[in-house]
This record gives sequence, C-alpha cells and structure tokens, in this order.
Amino acid sequence: MTTKYDDLILKNTSNWRSTSDITRKVGGDKSAIIQACERLVEMDYLQTNPNKNKIMYKRKDTLQSEFNFLLMMDKFEMNQKTEMNRLKQIPTLMMTDGKRFRSKGIELLEHILEEVDRAYRVKIRLDYQKNESLISSEIANDRIKKLDKYIEKIMNEVMNKHEEENTIKAIREYFQNHATKFELKI
Repeated sequence: MTTKYDDLILKNTSNWRSTSDITRKVGGDKSAIIQACERLVEMDYLQTNPNKNKIMYKRKDTLQSEFNFLLMMDKFEMNQKTEMNRLKQIPTLMMTDGKRFRSKGIELLEHILEEVDRAYRVKIRLDYQKNESLISSEIANDRIKKLDKYIEKIMNEVMNKHEEENTIKAIREYFQNHATKFELKI
C-alpha cells in the first residue's frame, strides 16, 4: 500500500529531489516509494523534471486545472475498472469458515481502500481550496461530486457482491479499521 508514504513524500519535496533522496528522507521500500511518487504525479500533487538519468520530483502547490483533473479522474476510473474486474474474478472474499478473509480478498480490499483514500485526499484538497477562495465553489463542488460518485461506485460494487450478513459486516469492519485518518497540514 503506497498511500502510507504520500504525506512524507509531499512533506519532503518542497524542492526538487531525486527518487534516491526521497527514499532516504522517507525511509521504506524504494519500489513502493517510487510507485507512490508516480501516483502522486497522476493526481497532480507532484511535478517531474527529468535530469540526465534521474527523475526529479517537486511538490506542486498550484491549483489543478480542469484538464488535469479530468486526466486524474480517467486514471482513477481505469484503476477502478481493474479492481472491479478483479472483484468479479474472486468468487468470495472470505474463507470457508466465514470469519477470515482470503489472501486475495485482503489484497483486493487493500487496493480498493488505497484508491478510495486517494480520492478522499483530493476531496480534502478541493475543500481547502474552496474554503480559502482559491477555486470557485461551483467548480470545487462539481469535482467533489465526481469523486463521491467514484467512491460510491466501487464501494457499492464491493458490498453488493456479497449477500451473507457476516461477509458484509467483515468488509465494513475492514474499511473502518483500515481507512486512513486524514489530517490537513498547511
């Protein structure tokens, strides 16, 4: 799960930094940090600058354009389709005892939760920008509605796949216990 590195990456990229510098500052799995950086670029939180054989990253503090928002939503929806296809391929998320998740079920739930966490991160940023009058309320509310639809679609798909009460309860508990607690740091 790469979202655990997002805050640290953003904190340490106020200036141009290479992947090695970011990994050293953040500490952790280099491949997961690189993946997190790439996802933050997709979300328009980081900008890149190829420098010889290194890719440099810097936090992007400007407002997200409509074009970049739509590009980000396309990538979100592409990831969502992938997760929904994976959900259809797994017959059940639970083991036969009905008390524990299968390993593929946990992996899928982690990926879905990561996508939902990323959407919430964008919502928080939009709400902040709206409250500070950096972006119009109309544009912010429209984008937030799109993100809400995106979140609702994948969550409904997960919940509607299973009819057993104990499975639905276990899925709810998983999302409640593993959801990222967001704090707005300015």
